[in-house]
Parts: sequence; C-alpha cells; structure tokens
Amino acid sequence: MILVLYTHIGEMLSGLAWDNYFWKMPEPVRTRISRYRRWEDRQAGLFGKLLLAEGLRRCGYPSDHLRNLVWDASGRPFIGCGMDFNISHSGAYVVCALCPAGRVGIDIEEIRPIDISDFIAQMTRNQWESLMASKNRLEAFFSLWTQKEAVIKADGRGIAIPLNEIIVEGQKAFLADNIWRMKEVRIADGYSCHLATSRKNQEVSTEKIYLQPVVSVSN
Repeated sequence: MILVLYTHIGEMLSGLAWDNYFWKMPEPVRTRISRYRRWEDRQAGLFGKLLLAEGLRRCGYPSDHLRNLVWDASGRPFIGCGMDFNISHSGAYVVCALCPAGRVGIDIEEIRPIDISDFIAQMTRNQWESLMASKNRLEAFFSLWTQKEAVIKADGRGIAIPLNEIIVEGQKAFLADNIWRMKEVRIADGYSCHLATSRKNQEVSTEKIYLQPVVSVSN
C-alpha cells in the first residue's frame, strides 16, 4: 500500500514553534530548507519532512531515519531501506507519498488562473486538442499537468524529460518503455493532485496530519 499524508501550511509559525520543528531536523535538511527565500516555501519544506518522518514512523521505521537522506545528481532525495518517497506542495497544502516497494511520484497544484497557451509545447497534439475541447480548461489542464509532473518525479530525471513525451491514457502513463500507474488523490477543493507509481497495486491510503511540534528527528 502507498501511504499519502498531507497537511495545511497555515499561518507563519511563531519563532518558538519554528525552532521546535526546525532544530530537530538533520543538518542537511536544515541547510536545504534555509535556501528558500519565502517563509511559505521554508515552512512547506519543513512540513514536508515532518510528514516524511511521520510516514516512516507509521511504516515501522524510527523518525530519526531522516539522517539517512541523500540527494542524487538531479536533486531527488532518497532514504534507503527500500522505501521510496516524494513530496510536493502548492498553495496551502503539502503532500508526501511513501511507497515501500517501487517508485512513486506525487504532484499537487492549486488550480489558479494561468495562460494555458504558454504550455502548448509541453503537450502532445491530442492532449492539446482535448484541453481545448474541455468545458473547464483550467481544471483539465491542471489534472493533466499534475499527472505529467508526478511521472517526472517518479522517474527521477527531472527537467531532462520532455513533458510532451508523456502519454496519459486513463489510469496509465507511458514514457519511453516505462508504464506508470496513475491515481488521483483528493486533497481539497480547488486543487489537483495525482500520484504515479511503478507498482501494479495502486491501493492508496490518504490521511490529513495535524502537525504538533513533538516529532523528534534530531541529529
């Protein structure tokens, strides 16, 4: 089973609450979080790792397993122990997917006004024609976009993958010789979220987490 945990970013944490979370993180995680300029991104980065720690605990691993985090050349994090994970945030929400066997990618996007024509190069001809024929183009766009992004994140090569090479058909996505199973994850109204996995079993457990500054993941 794939576990998806999510939380609401909320208002900016007080200094005390921030310290209670932040200084319990391993040093490499603190360094990466500190690179963000906006407090919203720093808080989302922190909450994503707290969700990961909680997910690991629920899967039978100690929360301090975050010490084992490493990043590959493309910047994708791995934690070993056979557990793959992926984190995404947009607007007011952060999501974390954990997969005990196989690869997983997840992407969430707030549905907001954009110029869809800016993204025509990232679509196949059929995908673009389908978007133009949709009654709600924004919802259709973000549904397709989060599926493509979830595949890219599961694959792990990042921006090296041309988005227009990802074909989505029903609950499957195709990229080169790989088949990814797709799953919509409902988080909140006004958001689109999809998960991509290499697992044939797509059973997903989703839960909202109300974070409290008590998770110990220290060095």
